[in-house]
Amino acid sequence: MTRPVIEGHDVAFFDLDGVIYLGPAAVEGAPEGVATLRERGVRTIFVTNNAARPAQTVVDQLTRLGFPSTLDDVITSAQAAAGYLRRELEPGAKILVAGTQNLVDEITGAGFTAVTGAKDDPVAVIQGYDPEMTWPRLDEAGYAVQGGARWFATNTDSTRPTDRGLVPGAGAAVDAVGATVKVRPTIIGKPYAPLMEEAVRRTGATNPIFVGDRLDTDIAGAVGVGMESFLVFTGAHGKQDLVEAVEAQRPTSIGLDVRSLLEPRREARVEGRRATCREVVVEADDRGVASVQGDLGGPEEQLDAVWALAQLTWAGIVTDPAPVLEKLDRIR
Repeated sequence: MTRPVIEGHDVAFFDLDGVIYLGPAAVEGAPEGVATLRERGVRTIFVTNNAARPAQTVVDQLTRLGFPSTLDDVITSAQAAAGYLRRELEPGAKILVAGTQNLVDEITGAGFTAVTGAKDDPVAVIQGYDPEMTWPRLDEAGYAVQGGARWFATNTDSTRPTDRGLVPGAGAAVDAVGATVKVRPTIIGKPYAPLMEEAVRRTGATNPIFVGDRLDTDIAGAVGVGMESFLVFTGAHGKQDLVEAVEAQRPTSIGLDVRSLLEPRREARVEGRRATCREVVVEADDRGVASVQGDLGGPEEQLDAVWALAQLTWAGIVTDPAPVLEKLDRIR
């Protein structure tokens, strides 16, 4: 029998939005999945690109939603940014902070002087997600970068999933400043390495796995540092995104939700123009059009189908996955 996905991994890193919770509610099955992992001796760490909130606020929310946690269990991009800037800039340097008070606190806690305007002559600008961001504040960030300040961003997520749908993420604000300058920022959060490296450094993980819902941040971040990754279908990206994923954004395994880490690893065997995953077979005709055979009545079987379909599409054997994707109505 195929081993559980989690077997052999000492630490499981989790993204938050879309994996652990959606807005004010826990994702179905996530509390039970995390609890079982902990019972098995797997360390569970929550890693977030969101720099807006203090780590303690994240801890409080996690605990309230059924994930009892401490500060040692949470790593934010604001924390990683403060540590990164400490290695890059002189102590006490002026930094224009275009983010929430939490980002200000992390920057000042690292020994820097936080300023709000380009006329304060900052040596750097750090941007982070702020739901109350204003255009004048973005203007000041742009002026500072135009004046020669080094530019950093906690993350560039284009969207954030909520219980009501997607909303613009930090990347939208970064792009606004980017429209005024000819340089790009150094980015701390996923998919870039600093946040992932900080997570490994803080935990001493030897064989971690990253669990996420976004291919372009969570999965790409894991791929970039050579870490195994696991895509869940409870947040931003779904079946079509997976099939269309470029090589740098392809997970090593997939599952419906966090509980799936405890289930056998989903594997697909490719033979010629056919891929078999458990009892489901996907094949391509001579034109590259995909078709599927097998029971597709439940979400697990449909995940088998999309995993097999992904292997054929990534290999260039399937060029038209739509006929199979249209049948997968139990997964998003």
